[in-house]
Amino acid sequence: MTGFSNYLHTLWQVFRKDLQVEWRGRQGLPVMLVFALLVVFLFNFALQLTPSLQSGLASGLLWVSLAFASTLGLNRSVSLERENQALDGLLMTPTDRSAIFFGKTLSNLTFTTVVALVLLPVFSLFYQQNMLNPRLLLVVLLGLGAYTSLGTLLAALSIQTRTRDVLLPVLLYPLALPVLIAAVEATRGILAGQSFAELQSWILLLIACNILFLAAGLLLFDTILEE
Repeated sequence: MTGFSNYLHTLWQVFRKDLQVEWRGRQGLPVMLVFALLVVFLFNFALQLTPSLQSGLASGLLWVSLAFASTLGLNRSVSLERENQALDGLLMTPTDRSAIFFGKTLSNLTFTTVVALVLLPVFSLFYQQNMLNPRLLLVVLLGLGAYTSLGTLLAALSIQTRTRDVLLPVLLYPLALPVLIAAVEATRGILAGQSFAELQSWILLLIACNILFLAAGLLLFDTILEE
């Protein structure tokens, strides 16, 4: 097996392991779904918004729900590796440790995307907006990709601390602010019927954040785990 094949094999095994653990335990994804849906229901019934205000706030509420649910999943991902010293086992594999980062990022992105796919029809129902739009799905994938890659990197940074459950959101939310602002603005523009050219700057910012955070994981993940 060549070096690159071994790298992809490790990435796939980490991704498959996380899916199998979630399938057997069903402790992470259901919590993320319940939390995200609860936020939608509470805001919808508490605010009693008019249709014009709903269209303006739907983008912000969507990303608040996704960001909080994703953070729950990231914390769960970290705690799994702490149990039974599973992280030590991963670190003993003779491969580039950035493959672990990409595998964990892919699994976190998969779980959060599932939450988004459940959430979008619910938003369409409660907020009278067409959320099943291909351009909106692209923005959701780009936004979640940047958010989960940054979150996975910071989760690895906080895994060795006693206050990791608190430290992760404290580090993640300020650093993810450009991602969330770009995602909210792009989502708001799509719901308002703006053209792709008008949203180009926000889309490019999301793509740049994806490249930046994935490159940071590729270069720094090994060093972070050593610390």
